[in-house]
Amino acid sequence: MPSVKQLLQCQNPEECFLRKPTEAGRFSLDAERKFHHDRSAMSCFCPPVRNNRLLYTLDLNDGYNTSRFIKRDENVKEKLDNMLHWLLLNKNRFVTDERSANKTNVIGAYPDFVLWRGHLSKMMCTPFEKREGWEMAIQKMGKTIYISEVETVEAMARRANLSDRESLMTYWGVRFEGYMTGNFPKPGQNLKPKNFVESKQTVTNTNTAFCSVLRSRLNSRHSLIYGAEVDCCLPVEVVFAPDSYVELKTSRTFDSFRQENNFYKFKARKWWAQSFLAGVPQITCGFRDDRGLVTELCDFKTLELPSKTDAWNSQTCLVFLDNILQFIKEMCQDTNAHSVSKVALLKYRPQEQYILYEASDSKEFCFLPDWFVKAMRDL
Repeated sequence: MPSVKQLLQCQNPEECFLRKPTEAGRFSLDAERKFHHDRSAMSCFCPPVRNNRLLYTLDLNDGYNTSRFIKRDENVKEKLDNMLHWLLLNKNRFVTDERSANKTNVIGAYPDFVLWRGHLSKMMCTPFEKREGWEMAIQKMGKTIYISEVETVEAMARRANLSDRESLMTYWGVRFEGYMTGNFPKPGQNLKPKNFVESKQTVTNTNTAFCSVLRSRLNSRHSLIYGAEVDCCLPVEVVFAPDSYVELKTSRTFDSFRQENNFYKFKARKWWAQSFLAGVPQITCGFRDDRGLVTELCDFKTLELPSKTDAWNSQTCLVFLDNILQFIKEMCQDTNAHSVSKVALLKYRPQEQYILYEASDSKEFCFLPDWFVKAMRDL
């Protein structure tokens, strides 16, 4: 049971690094949450601006509690299923023969870890997270460790007891994406931002998602394949993914230096981790008032966010992530290529500042489905 402090020990923390993520693939989830091995759900970044000014005020309340808002059922836990679908569709791109490693479209050997970007960001922000805990389920098959988040009792209670105001504010974020994105222009056509009438016809469906599958390596000893939902893409062909991706966020306007300081202390840390892991260079924020009206846009460079505050440190985040992944490796039991380990739970409790690793005989937290295990055994 290591403490957070123990997992921060490193002789040369400034040398800990994450290799720039490269996109290994992509997939889409449609309006009914069905998987498509393509980029059909990708949106184009086309904010309603002219001469760096908004063409009209963005009302984030628009469409709420109407037929234009279709909300995904959050009680359905997809776990790692969509990533596993992608893995099977791309299984021939993973090779162990070094002579094949440099061939076009080949990814390389199976990674040490397969998970979602959100799992990595929660783990790497742990040294500075004093309020919210997390739990991860872990299973190992062959040499690869699979990780899937488990909703904590506290998070489940918060979700079940959201006030009307909190539900509305959650909607504001996804409605902002609708204002800022559109369809890609056809060849030969110029990109046009949505006008006011078009914006009022936008349907907000949180089932729809475009996901980038990224490949990276942490500190030269952990190879990673992880999925990340992407908000939109620049309408250019000279910049390649993930450099062409843009993250969209909303935040309340600052009324004081204290509010601005808290923004960089808390919210910016999560924004940085999310976009840094996905290799997304730009975060576009819509600053809103308490009524949900956006009158100002601001672009943040992902790599510049750590320099805006002394409250957290990006290298500390990377050192902790490196050490906790190594801890997971050491705790996971060895399996052969055709067997799956028992599930284990990795837990962080902020009050105790300890990481708990618990092996379990329960099938409740097992998340590698039979169809995936069978297909991997047949390789």
